[in-house]
Amino acid sequence: MLEENTPIKPICTDRQQQVISETNHFLKNAEDYYARSFSEIPVLFDLKGRAAGMYRVRAGQRVIRYNPYVFAKYFDDNFSETIPHEVAHYVTDVLYGLKNIRPHGNEWKSVMNVFGVTANRTANYDLTGLPVRQYQKFIYYCDCQSFELTIRRHNKILRGTGQYLCRDCGGKLILKQEQVSTI
Repeated sequence: MLEENTPIKPICTDRQQQVISETNHFLKNAEDYYARSFSEIPVLFDLKGRAAGMYRVRAGQRVIRYNPYVFAKYFDDNFSETIPHEVAHYVTDVLYGLKNIRPHGNEWKSVMNVFGVTANRTANYDLTGLPVRQYQKFIYYCDCQSFELTIRRHNKILRGTGQYLCRDCGGKLILKQEQVSTI
């Protein structure tokens, strides 16, 4: 068992190969069930943040991404749940097209059923020890209190495309120049 403050290291190459093999195993199950072939999909271990896995299509390129840190900390859970979850997204995309279905809709649930896996949408893991993304926050204030706004809202205000008001006093939020925090 890892100590409380020990940083988690990403899964090793051997474990990555196990994950890739299991991904291909579920693809083979889908081929057998649907009596059609599914192209092998690239598997990357570059996902960061809270998500354990992600199916992504960008510029016509399909890829399954896994979070090597979450897999390292919760390998068994992710091996049995995240892998079929992401493969099911790929299979439903090929069968129905992403624009024609909901991400966790009936089509996705039916593929998960074919895989013999419960159709869970998300997992809630303790991410202590995993690298986390740092978000810059900007301190704004009104007449009665202060607020931490995200970089996105801060930039909208700077561009003049957004304005935020306090729900309590109705005052316009103004940037407090001397304070910027990182969380």
